[in-house]
Amino acid sequence: MNLILEFVHEHILAIDLSMFVLIWLVQIIIYPVFLYINEDQFQVWHKIYCKRISYFVLPLMIAQLFESASACFFIGSHLEWIKLGCVLSAWIFTFLISAPCHQNLTKYGKVEREISKLISTNWYRTWIWSVVLVISYLQY
Repeated sequence: MNLILEFVHEHILAIDLSMFVLIWLVQIIIYPVFLYINEDQFQVWHKIYCKRISYFVLPLMIAQLFESASACFFIGSHLEWIKLGCVLSAWIFTFLISAPCHQNLTKYGKVEREISKLISTNWYRTWIWSVVLVISYLQY
């Protein structure tokens, strides 16, 4: 367990940078493109997208949570606690707002109101993960 913790802690700036790039790509390119996908192909495409993006997002989110929580335990400075709060906020927002939007899109297909909600509410996660990167850089 110590080796995993050490590895994640040593690579957290790269992990946070990866999450930053990924969330900005999603916000600026991927989510807006949802509006242009043909209705009859949307459900199939969206299901594939959700499955494939999770291979990238989930390991990064888990690593961030693991590292920020352990940093609070071992280091405990204000920045560590602020970062943990940001990471937890992103998790809560992801699973209470974004995931239900994706579930609705998977279930009902292309619903422009749901896509617009996903785009507008995703700005919160985009800024949160930007703050996480800044904190990670300051800690580096």
